[in-house]
Amino acid sequence: MIIGTFIFYFVLFVVIFSYPGFRNKENSRSIVKLLAIPALLGLGMVFLTVIKVYFVYKILAILLVLVTFVLSYWQWGQQIRRWWK
Repeated sequence: MIIGTFIFYFVLFVVIFSYPGFRNKENSRSIVKLLAIPALLGLGMVFLTVIKVYFVYKILAILLVLVTFVLSYWQWGQQIRRWWK
């Protein structure tokens, strides 16, 4: 059950992150990013599933992380872009 949940969320996040704007064909690390980020998000969702967090709270947790990332990007955008390249 846990493996199935991880695979579901992993595939879901891979589809979300595989849009053409996210991928960079010139940089070989983009494949690692394409697989690492969904794997980490999938593990987070499985962890929330194991401790029996309702689906609505999972969505709220993802939104909280996204808002935190956006605010961090506004503050430290240059450093994040340098690290990401």
